[in-house]
Amino acid sequence: MKAITFTIDLKSFFLGVLTVSAVLLMANKPNTELAQQNQSGWPNQRYQAITGKDTRTIIIDTQTGRFLIERPALGLPAWAPMDFEELYRRR
Repeated sequence: MKAITFTIDLKSFFLGVLTVSAVLLMANKPNTELAQQNQSGWPNQRYQAITGKDTRTIIIDTQTGRFLIERPALGLPAWAPMDFEELYRRR
């Protein structure tokens, strides 16, 4: 059985390093659309959904305080719009 020998010249080594580093730089380039969304003033994560094992689903608008709460009636899902400020004033 012959021994396998592996030789590479310096020029090919540096060309390979340059190619790998260029590919890694292109793969890690930030997405400009995501960068714009994360700027201040952009409605980032405006709506949040809350669910539990034994509870109803609630979808909250974090900017206005309004939310939708699931009220299943006779097995059919129905959504009731509510306002947190109005509900808090009633208490």
